Amino acid sequence: MSTWLITGGAGFIGSNFVWVAARRASAKLVVLDSLTYAGNIANIAELMDSGAVVFVHGDIRDAELLTTFVCRI
Repeated sequence: MSTWLITGGAGFIGSNFVWVAARRASAKLVVLDSLTYAGNIANIAELMDSGAVVFVHGDIRDAELLTTFVCRI
């Protein structure tokens, strides 16, 4: 099974993509979002609760986060 890293997946456009991917893809979905002005965790909370999505609160520019956590999921 492949793993998809979806950045900005808690925002309006990103969360809609995550919902479609959760229904159609046979991949593990990891959402990375810094939850700034546009991100809202409630947009994907149901998917997180069901286990369809793993959420990581962080910034794509954080190399340590990407190498120590996200890349090991």
